[in-house]
Amino acid sequence: MLAAIATAALSLPVETIGSRFGGIPRELPSPALPAFSFEKAKAVLPDAISFALLAAIESLLSAVVADGVAGTRHDSNQELIGQGIANVLAPLFGGIAATGAIARTATSLRNGADSPIAGVVHSVTLMLVLILLAPLAARIPLCALAAILFVVAWNMSDARHCLRMARTAPRADVIILLITFALTVLVDLVVAVNIGVILALLQFLRRMSATVDVVRQDGEPLRAELRARGWPEPPPGLAVYSIEGPLFFGAVDNLERALRQVGRDTRMLVIRLERVPFMDFTGIQALQEALHKLQQDKVRVLLCGANQRVLRKLVRAELVRRDESPPRYFGDLGLALAACAAPPADDSAASRCAV
Repeated sequence: MLAAIATAALSLPVETIGSRFGGIPRELPSPALPAFSFEKAKAVLPDAISFALLAAIESLLSAVVADGVAGTRHDSNQELIGQGIANVLAPLFGGIAATGAIARTATSLRNGADSPIAGVVHSVTLMLVLILLAPLAARIPLCALAAILFVVAWNMSDARHCLRMARTAPRADVIILLITFALTVLVDLVVAVNIGVILALLQFLRRMSATVDVVRQDGEPLRAELRARGWPEPPPGLAVYSIEGPLFFGAVDNLERALRQVGRDTRMLVIRLERVPFMDFTGIQALQEALHKLQQDKVRVLLCGANQRVLRKLVRAELVRRDESPPRYFGDLGLALAACAAPPADDSAASRCAV
C-alpha cells in the first residue's frame, strides 16, 4: 500500500495493476457458465490433470505442515473433496483453480486461529478490500508485486529443508526431485509434474517388486513349524514354496524364476499364500501359467492359506473350483500336506476343508 500511495502522490512513471490490466472491478462477479466445447476440453485435459495432481499434492502437504504446527490431524478425503468443490464452483464466478497454501494458514495458526472460522474471516476481509480499496489497489506498482512474489516463493521453497532432504533422503528420491525441479525451471510446470509423477510411480513399483519373494521352505525351520502346529511331515518328493508379498505385475518375474528351479525329483508342490495380501490379474495369470507348466511336467500342485480377497479372485479366474476333485486348494498347509500324503482317490476327505 505504501508503494501505491507513493506512486499516486508522486506520479511515478511505473507500470501498475491499473495501467496493465485496466483496474480492479469494485463489485463481485455475477455467476455465468463458462464457454464449453469438446475440442476445448480435449485441448486442456493434459494440463488439467497436471494441475489437479499438483493441487492435491500442495494441499495435502500444507495440511500436514498445519497439523505439525497445530497438533491436529486432518482428513485427506475431506480436504480434497472440499478443494474439488471449490475449484468446480470458482469458474462460475470468473475464478481460477486454487490450492490450500501454507503461507496464510501458518500465519493464522501462529496468531491462535485454529478453526474454520479463520478461513471465513480471511475470505470476507479480502472481499472487503476488493470492494472498498479497489481504486488504491489499482495503483500498486507491478514491481512491488514482483518483490512480494519473490519473498513468498523463497519462503515457500524452504531452502534449508530442501538441502537437508537432499543430504538424507534416498538417492533415487533425490534424483527424481532434481529432475522435476530442473524440468520446472527449464521446460514447463506441466511437463515437470507429469514426468515427476511417472518417475515416482516407477520407483514405487521397483521398490514394491523388490519386497516380493518366493521362498522354498524346507529343512529344520519347516519341520519345527509343522511340529509346533501338529501338522504331518511332508512326504518324500514334496516341495513347499511360500509367496511373500503382493503378487502383481511388477513381481511375476520373481514367481517364474523361483518355480523354474523346482527339481526334477519333485512330484508334488505346495504353494503357500498366507502372506499374499492381494493379487492382480497379471499375477493370477502368471500363477496359472506356472501351474500349467508344472502339471505338464507331472508335478501335482496344491495351493493353501489364501485370504478371502485372494481366494475370491482365484475362484473367479477358475484357478480354484469349488467342485474340483481332487481339490487343488486347502485352508492351511496341514490339510494340503495331509492330501499329499493320501492317494489321489482319497482326497475327498480333505476336500471338506478346501474352498
